[in-house]
Amino acid sequence: MEQNGSLDTYARQTAEALESVDTSQIGSEVDLTLQQIITEDSEVVGDYHLILAPGSATVHQGRAHAPDITIRQDATTAEAIRNGTLHAQGAFLTGRLSVDGNVDKLLEHSELLGALLSGSPRA
Repeated sequence: MEQNGSLDTYARQTAEALESVDTSQIGSEVDLTLQQIITEDSEVVGDYHLILAPGSATVHQGRAHAPDITIRQDATTAEAIRNGTLHAQGAFLTGRLSVDGNVDKLLEHSELLGALLSGSPRA
C-alpha cells in the first residue's frame, strides 16, 4: 500500500479498510487489478487502483497500466456504497456505477473483494 500520503480520500479509505485484514491468506489463484474512477460534476475526484495478488492487497494512486476491471461512479454513489446504504450491485443495476473489463474475473473474486473492502479478516 502506498504510504507516502499521496492517496486521495477514496484511495485512503480503501487502504484503511485493508489495514485490519490478514492479506497473507489471499490464495495463489488471485491476480486482479481493479481501477476505481470517482467523479463529481463530471470531474475526476478519485482515481486509484487496487492490486490483489497472492498474499497481498495494495492501493496505488492513479491509473493502472492494464487493469482487469475499471469501475466508474459518482462521489455520492461511492459514499453510499462505502457507508453501506447502497450495495454495489444495486448501483450497477440502476446505472449509478459502470463496470468495464473482465467482468468474469470480477465475479470470480467478488467475495474476496467484499471481505477485503469491508475490513473483514475473512480474506
